[in-house]
This record gives sequence, structure tokens and C-alpha cells, in this order.
Amino acid sequence: MINRESISIMGTGAWANTLAFLLGQTYPVILWSHCEKKARRIAKTRRFKKPATLKYPDKVKISSDLRELFFSKIIINAISLKGMEQTYQKIAQLDISDEHIFVNGSKGIDALNLQTPLEIIEQYLPNNPRAVISGPNLAKELIQAKPMITEVAAEDIEIAKIIQARLANPSLRIYTNNDVKGVELCGALKNVIAIAAGACDALDLGESAKASLISRGLIEMGRFLELYGGKQETLLGPAGVGDLVATCSSNLSRNYRVGYYLSKGKKLEDIVKKLGEVAEGVNTTHAVYKIAHEKNLEMPIVEQIKLLLDGEKNAVDAVLSLMQRPSK
Repeated sequence: MINRESISIMGTGAWANTLAFLLGQTYPVILWSHCEKKARRIAKTRRFKKPATLKYPDKVKISSDLRELFFSKIIINAISLKGMEQTYQKIAQLDISDEHIFVNGSKGIDALNLQTPLEIIEQYLPNNPRAVISGPNLAKELIQAKPMITEVAAEDIEIAKIIQARLANPSLRIYTNNDVKGVELCGALKNVIAIAAGACDALDLGESAKASLISRGLIEMGRFLELYGGKQETLLGPAGVGDLVATCSSNLSRNYRVGYYLSKGKKLEDIVKKLGEVAEGVNTTHAVYKIAHEKNLEMPIVEQIKLLLDGEKNAVDAVLSLMQRPSK
């Protein structure tokens, strides 16, 4: 039986923990981990360390049983892209109701199958309502109740309004629209530009250079959105320029830190290990580069970041390549 007050969250990373902490103040929350051992441990300690060391509210239940997710009508996906396909294959084998709403809170494009999180969910659960939430929402600031906005997009705007009503709180103002593809792609693409922004700051190129990068990054995001039928006005909303500015301006962003430390000469594998969590911009860069190359889409920033990530070019040479491109 579905508990209509309950909300389920998939994952135990910084974003999942933040949502569980905030929502668990008001609603029963089921927090799911794919690892049974980890679920038992955090159920015992009731504490988490990312994005801050805090205690889960009493209303939060930790589980590793997929079936328990479906005690809730609203299920928020906050697991990394790497584990999504395997997880949703298992979910598809369960006998679940079509009334469960899946809300994607992960950001990226899978480098192997070139799918977004919602496309993976749709592949295995085509009959369930789907939505995406995205915006300038750095987990460490959200969990501190600092004011911010975000947006929820669903093809059925009434679904978006249901999620809006359930997730809003005094420090988080939620807007709605129906541009699902645009919102999801903005959330993925801004991570690529954030890597470039980190590199920009590591080289001490200045605020004007970073503003220039952000403005041109927005152009590349717009080209990619147009390819998939996303709305250009979405670029000016929370999921577009809002999230782009936040992630390009803060070392709280994992993707920003990847670019920063790469430009300081660190190896990518060491950076990722030190982060302790997935920086989705790394895989997304390769996915976007592949798509852009196949579609003959001009995305020079994405191309240079791909070369930087692959160790084929250093940050200084990447900047020179961008600055010396023929003017149009």
C-alpha cells in the first residue's frame, strides 16, 4: 500500500542526504542504498558526512530493499548514472504501480549509451510519470537552509505542481515548466562548463575571462538544447544560467574542482579518488563531444575540455586554442 505522505530517495550521496535531511523534517522518508552493508551501518549510526556531518531526522528510514521504495508515490532518483541501468533493470522486474512518480535529481549523460537519466528510467518504466528537478542548488548550501530557487519540469504540468508542493520549503522556492528535455540537458551541460571554470580559476585568468567562458558556454548549451528540441528560454531559468553560474563560481562544485586540480597538474584518477564522489561532468563531456562530433555541432569549449580530461592537452594550450579560433 502506498503511503501518500512518504517520499523515497534513491542514493546516499551528498544530494540524496541533503534531500533526506530537509524532507525528513516534515515527511516520512525512505532512503535507499544499493549496498546492504552500508545501509545497515548508517541505519545504526543515523549519521552522514556529506555534504556536512549531521544526523538523519527520525522520520528517515534507511533501507537496501528496492521494494520499500514503492511505499511512496514520489521517488527521487539521486544515484549516479553509472549504477542506474542495473538498478532500473531490477526495478522493472518488480510488480509496481504506474502511479509512482519518478523525479530525476541526477545530472549527466551516460558516455556509453548516450542516455540521460530520464531516458534510462523511461526505457525500463515507460508507463510511469516522470519529472526532473534542477537548479542552482549546491548541496552544502541547501542543507544549511540558505535561500535559493530550483525548477521542476514534467510533460504534464500537474505532475510538476504535485512535486512542487511536496518539496518546497521556506529556503527553497520551486518553479515549474514542461521543458523536460531542456531542464535535464542544462543540468548535464553546465557540469562541462564548470570543469572549464575551475581550470580558468586555477590559471588565475581573472573574472573577466571566467565571465567570457560562462557566456560562451551558454551559447554551446543553447546549440545542444536546440538539437534535442529543448526550449531556449530554459537557458535563462534556474536550470540554465542559474545552475551554470553557481557551479562555475564555487569550489563546492565537484566538477569545478576537477578542472581546477587538472590545471594544477594533478592526475584525473587522483582527483576523482580524492573527491570521493562522482563528478558527472567527466563522463558527460565525452558523451556531449561524441554527439556533437556526430551531428557536426560546433562546441569548442566541450572539445577542449575533452582533450584536457584525456591528457592530450594542458589547460594553457586549451585556453590558447579557444582564444585563437577564427572569429565569425
